[in-house]
Amino acid sequence: MIEAINKILPVIVKTLERVHDNSWKMDYNIHDSYELIFIKKGNIDFWVEEEKIDLKAGDLLIIKPFTKHKFEVIGSTKAEFVVIGFYLNPENKAKVNDLKEIYGFLKVLENTTNKFYFFHVRKRSNIFFCLESILREAKESKNSILLYIKCLELFVYITREVDSLEMIKNYDYSLIAKHIKEYIDNNYMEDIKMGDVAKRFFMSESSLSRIFKNHFGILPKEYLLSKRIEKAKEYLTISNLKISNIAMMCGFSSLQRFNDIFKKYTGLSPTQYRKQILQDFK
Repeated sequence: MIEAINKILPVIVKTLERVHDNSWKMDYNIHDSYELIFIKKGNIDFWVEEEKIDLKAGDLLIIKPFTKHKFEVIGSTKAEFVVIGFYLNPENKAKVNDLKEIYGFLKVLENTTNKFYFFHVRKRSNIFFCLESILREAKESKNSILLYIKCLELFVYITREVDSLEMIKNYDYSLIAKHIKEYIDNNYMEDIKMGDVAKRFFMSESSLSRIFKNHFGILPKEYLLSKRIEKAKEYLTISNLKISNIAMMCGFSSLQRFNDIFKKYTGLSPTQYRKQILQDFK
């Protein structure tokens, strides 16, 4: 029956689920199909060509055909991940125009110079629920037709995400840099990691750093720290808040780290800085 569907639909799907500990790694390999990899649990270091991507639970990666890649599990927790392979059946490619959603998904992937896409899947998103449904169907049923249809549904949801991604990629880089800066300015008090910021803007961490530095002359991580220090100086100047509270309000994970970073940037500890400000006002 699935062979009959293959004659109608242009997409061929293969799915598998894996669980590995940190003793496992996969050397560089190449496939003639697209690969979708979804991380359910754990952490994985993934290389696409020579670019390293840190993947964690909830991350989704799509690799184009004939792209060299490898990955290995890191940390003490076992990694659980799903791999879905898919491609266009050359004999039926002419029929793709009758499937607008799938056409949009594959057309965007085929037309870009990027070797991969990756983004984080929110737990309550349509993509997440669809992936869960695919895994459940693969485990509990031998109905390959239904599994096939669910995979096509997944592609429809990803199409919308990829379309948004392409819109961002087509922006002028200066505009992307400004959006990144705006995000940091509005969220400096949170536990921001540059890897997460990169995924938010659908790019690798190295691309994020390059674009931001080219526009502002400073790495985004350094900008984040300088932003936090400037806000801390403001609180130390205009308020009587405890230094530990200021550290927390400015996004520092501990008082010690706040003290170390503040002294690195100003040459003074937060306490010394506050005393100096008070003396200057006398």
